[in-house]
Amino acid sequence: MKVQKFRAKTSMEALAKVKEALGEEAVILSTRRVREGGKWLYEMTAAVDFDSPEPEAPPRGKEGLSLVLKEIEGLKNLLYGLQSSLRPQSPLGESLREQGVPSEVLKLWGENGDLNKETFLKKVSEAVARKVAFQSFSRVLVFIGQAGVGKTTSLVKLAARLSCAGNQVGILSLDTVRVGAREQISRFAELLDLPLKFARPEDFAEVLPACKWDFVLVDTPALSVSFPVHHLFKFLKVTDEVSFHLVIRATESALVIKTLWQKLKALPVASLVITHLGSWVSSGPLFWIFMPGLPPVSFLSTGERVPEDFERATPKRLLGFLLRNLDVEENYAA
Repeated sequence: MKVQKFRAKTSMEALAKVKEALGEEAVILSTRRVREGGKWLYEMTAAVDFDSPEPEAPPRGKEGLSLVLKEIEGLKNLLYGLQSSLRPQSPLGESLREQGVPSEVLKLWGENGDLNKETFLKKVSEAVARKVAFQSFSRVLVFIGQAGVGKTTSLVKLAARLSCAGNQVGILSLDTVRVGAREQISRFAELLDLPLKFARPEDFAEVLPACKWDFVLVDTPALSVSFPVHHLFKFLKVTDEVSFHLVIRATESALVIKTLWQKLKALPVASLVITHLGSWVSSGPLFWIFMPGLPPVSFLSTGERVPEDFERATPKRLLGFLLRNLDVEENYAA
């Protein structure tokens, strides 16, 4: 088998080069857009088999007809796949990838990343409207997340907001592992005049009944080997008033999010709390929020001030963060 690559300005020119060099029997293996000398070109990889097999005798009877129909269906699927692979990836799609927008998100909005500015902005607006959570609070809100995402700070900010609204709010800290965790949350609770209890995660069922506040905000240890996800399922057996809220940095990579969500997807996570907003060069990485399966966004943490830099997510506000510093112009081919 001979395999060869061809480049041209358009897909048709590349296909013509394939036929000229390898003949009509050539098979297209893949196509993609590549940048060469400051210009976008179509690269087509093709192959031809020089050892042609002997033709098979056509099948006979009903069984033979069934096999033929299956082969025809297989050829149709192959052609559809080839048509999709030949569809050009737009310069805008390539630019968005370079700015950190996950490829799988772009594919949801345009096959093979074939997007223009108008379509992209429309898709983002529609997706944002579906991605914001306006559900009412449960009485027990459990904050979960990896180390360093701002979990404790976000919990305290929400506690302050709920307290200012006239609710009786208390904090239950189960983070007995991290160095300085007790001192940090104690300082916040004292400044905000909020009741605070400490317990080990395994004692949650025993301690919670004594928390008679309108809202109980539960701070958990960072998800790790010492505090694995399966420990959280025990919380659900205590009361049906529990909801989980996953705290994630806006700048986190899509790969880290996918790996984390694989561990958490069996858990009833009610919402996402996005932190570290504004501490980026490009807002492209934040588009991971649209990856399939992830829960809606409930709160946005925009700074260190308590509770000022913490707000309920709205479609308009979230859209503003997504498009901030994102270049969506289409003139990249020059």
